[in-house]
Amino acid sequence: MASERGLVLQPATQAELSRWITQACGVILGPDKAYLLEHRLTGLLTELKIDTFEALRDRLLDGRIAGLRERVVESIVTHETSFFRDRHPFEAYRQNLLPACRSRWLADRSSSMMPARPIRIWSAACSTGQEPVSLAIGALEWLRTGGAADLRPSDIRIVATDISNRIIQQARTGRYSDGDLSRGMSPELRTRYFRPENGSWVLENEPAGMIEYRRFNFVEAGFGLGIFDLVFCRNVLIYFDDALKKRVIEELQRSLAPGGYLMLGSAESLYGISDKFQSLVMQGSQVYLRT
Repeated sequence: MASERGLVLQPATQAELSRWITQACGVILGPDKAYLLEHRLTGLLTELKIDTFEALRDRLLDGRIAGLRERVVESIVTHETSFFRDRHPFEAYRQNLLPACRSRWLADRSSSMMPARPIRIWSAACSTGQEPVSLAIGALEWLRTGGAADLRPSDIRIVATDISNRIIQQARTGRYSDGDLSRGMSPELRTRYFRPENGSWVLENEPAGMIEYRRFNFVEAGFGLGIFDLVFCRNVLIYFDDALKKRVIEELQRSLAPGGYLMLGSAESLYGISDKFQSLVMQGSQVYLRT
């Protein structure tokens, strides 16, 4: 702990660092989160041989250490994740959302002389890749069991984003430990979609080829990722204030095709934020339809 090193996060410094973090990534850390801030930054101070929280603040403001901004943000944001996390959203994905996306894909293909664009899915705040990998495997299982004979894996594209370049680079490797896979990945799916390699498990080329990883920060103006049929933005809004929540949802609404779907976390809702979505319940999960 910071106090064991003789480091003390003073209230004024905590307030300044919290303001900087909110501006950098949108995460709100009020006075009641002082311990969390202290706990998550202490290791970084030790690694970079920075003596005080005040010195860290000063270096953030003057930019003297290359990459410090990203390292601080990485230390603060939560990277908790697992495969098929919470299950119900992925049941809704396979049983309801993918068939709905396919219906719209078929309608687009029949109404245009041009080839239909791929079904596009966005996995926001993807961390080390467990969610987009789950989406890719879920789609492949849906296709494998006869969900849509007219679709190929290449017709489904997943854009996975995270604020951290380091985390994105790790996700791109598609490499996971036994412990990682034990959190949500069944032995059957592990055998089908991963190969053992040097003590780890590596995602096979077919699901890996469906995913494109990009760095993305919600506080930056304009999303610029194109139009999607489905957005998984789970457990992201809970860290933002109301103003940023509204701006993010407005951007997500513009990023969704008419009739597209938005999946939030179980503790999140659009109540009081937007009236441009219809709330639906699918397989025990609340889903928002862009109207």
